[in-house]
Amino acid sequence: MLKYWNVMIYAGAAMVAPAAGIEWMTDVEAAAAKAAQQDKMILVEFTGSDWCKACILQKKNVLDKPEFVKWVRKNYVPVEMNVPMNAALVGGEAQLNKNKKFCDDYGVKIFPSLMILTPEKVLLGGIQGSSSSPRSAVAALEQYKPMVESYRAALRLNGESRALALFEIYRQLPQELRTANYPLMKMIAESDTKNVTGIHETYMPIHQMKELEQKMHTALTFEAKLQVLDDSLVQALPANQSTILKQKEILLKGEVLNLLKKPRSVEDILKARDLSIQAIDCTENKETHAQQKQKILEYFADPEALLKARSGS
Repeated sequence: MLKYWNVMIYAGAAMVAPAAGIEWMTDVEAAAAKAAQQDKMILVEFTGSDWCKACILQKKNVLDKPEFVKWVRKNYVPVEMNVPMNAALVGGEAQLNKNKKFCDDYGVKIFPSLMILTPEKVLLGGIQGSSSSPRSAVAALEQYKPMVESYRAALRLNGESRALALFEIYRQLPQELRTANYPLMKMIAESDTKNVTGIHETYMPIHQMKELEQKMHTALTFEAKLQVLDDSLVQALPANQSTILKQKEILLKGEVLNLLKKPRSVEDILKARDLSIQAIDCTENKETHAQQKQKILEYFADPEALLKARSGS
């Protein structure tokens, strides 16, 4: 009988025992959908799990502690944004590059960091660097509670009123959080059709580059990517012209290297020559263009000999 009761007590304890730690999601889009459904914010942990000693210590001394786990479960949908040295830890190079881009998008350069995002992926605050204890981490993140409430109140407004309320949130953020807050700028700009906040001057160059980035991602060939860049240059805002030209220069030079690595015909050599000249036109120092082009023409002066030398035939 005693043995029976021991088994029952053990089983009952197992049923009510909480999970050991936070169940971190890794898919930001899925986390955003879940946060919207549950009316919660997203807490993103930026970490380097196999190289960042401070990240490893924070996980052990802060993130895995019951006090912090309980608080996160109540208030947030947690997301781990891991950028390890070993890509296999996040499922491969493609996911690692995606995680790195997410870090770049939000201007995260310090690891570990904990950032508060809305379901719309608007950045409302966070901690850069490690925390010494669960209590200090909670206290640091709790100070952004009024910002979260202001954001929720702003979303209940429309038109110019919404734009002004969101812009006030934007204005109160530290400079580094404003710069990395494209989703918030987008929300303000879309509500502020008359540009009463003046956000368009900051937003439009960033928006144009975001659109270009998306088009370049979907363009699969060199020719398609070059066409995207040429089309973008026609409509480029002054702030973006040099950046787009630099992208075009890099693309052209990359294709020249590909053609010269193992040319199949004289046509490949001639194409490499023409693309090299186009790349020179992308550089800002116009005074040296003629000299640089002359060097290109000299290098490609005998296409057939160059073909034999480069192809090994």
